[in-house]
Amino acid sequence: MHDTLTSPRTRKAANVLGIVLLIAVVTPFAVYAVPEIVGADESFVVLTPSMTPAIAPGDVVVVADRDPAAVAEGDVITFARGTSDVPVTHRVIDVVDEGGTLSFETMGDANEGPDPGLVPAGSLIGVVTLTIPYIGYVIQFAGTRAGFVALVLLPFGLLAITEVWSIVRGRGGREVPTAAVDGPTDDSTAGDDAAAADGDSTEPTASERSAEPAAPPDASAPTDSGGISVDAVGGAAAVLAVFSPYTVYVAFELRTAAAIAIAVGSSTLLLGALAAWIPASGALDRGDSAADPTADEAASETRQRAVVSDGKESTAGVVWELPAFIEEAEDGIDDWSPTADDGEGD
Repeated sequence: MHDTLTSPRTRKAANVLGIVLLIAVVTPFAVYAVPEIVGADESFVVLTPSMTPAIAPGDVVVVADRDPAAVAEGDVITFARGTSDVPVTHRVIDVVDEGGTLSFETMGDANEGPDPGLVPAGSLIGVVTLTIPYIGYVIQFAGTRAGFVALVLLPFGLLAITEVWSIVRGRGGREVPTAAVDGPTDDSTAGDDAAAADGDSTEPTASERSAEPAAPPDASAPTDSGGISVDAVGGAAAVLAVFSPYTVYVAFELRTAAAIAIAVGSSTLLLGALAAWIPASGALDRGDSAADPTADEAASETRQRAVVSDGKESTAGVVWELPAFIEEAEDGIDDWSPTADDGEGD
């Protein structure tokens, strides 16, 4: 009976659920970083509780441009106040038109009275179209050094370790074809005997053909399919290995959305290039060959196995001819049979 937790249907459902949860977690931050995907123009983190309970500290407001003439009473707007770099988000409680010049009277929902002074139409940044709760706390934490390390560097470090481990594990589980080192089969033995009987034949026997090492393929040679060569991938990885640390340093210093996006993109490309280049280049295979010479020794012994054919013994490419008197002695032994002269009849 199959375990329900490891059945294919359960694993597929778990994968789908994981993807859905990942999208649900990433989407709010993507909207904050790129508000254009929801038709807005800017986004801000709320810092004060003046608009509670509608908008609380730690929420993110997504703001869209709007013609000041289209702003109505009850709209929540974001505007610049004086020379302050921090915009304000309050509700419009009145629209004032003095001599064709629009201005807005605003007030926070949690405040007891309206804001001092009117907001000119020129100070309007936009109207709040969407509020995303709580993610402002994460965004503010990511703006600190500790938050950048915990939310950016640490996850990508773990991703790099996971990629390297998957490469090593996949390579270790890969089945490596090996040449048979046992003796030849009956068919190949019969073929060798036939070749040995024909002294003038110059064709190599099956054992000699199997003893010849195959030429290793050239990993750097381009394939006929028109794909990217291994050298090109290695060169790209080398360039990214120099560029990625710089982008990470810039993102760590600036901690802006653009700098973090560039650092994440370059680091991801570097990991992908390494994941493609390391197995294709055979770097790990060469390391194992140098660390474990037993396979090479076994292959060498197989190549050096002697092949006896036509009274000659070949070892490692050197041909040794048996002395003639040994051959004659062997022939005499084969022809000898007991007779009465040998004392059998006495």
